[in-house]
Amino acid sequence: MKRKNYKVRIKLIFETTMDHSQTSMKKAQEDVNRVLTDYLKNRKLNILSLCEDKPPRIIYKVEKKYDEKGN
Repeated sequence: MKRKNYKVRIKLIFETTMDHSQTSMKKAQEDVNRVLTDYLKNRKLNILSLCEDKPPRIIYKVEKKYDEKGN
């Protein structure tokens, strides 16, 4: 039986809540976004430690991967 190549797309959705006080909602969002962006840039950190509420939701999609000939 011949093996076929498939492309698998995986989407992880992490949901958590974070309390933050700031003078406006927009500034609070910017602060949290900056903290999360800096956190994710450091590859040694574990993102699961940020989201202790629930495990991530995993959505995946499998598609057949075609070569140049269309096979």
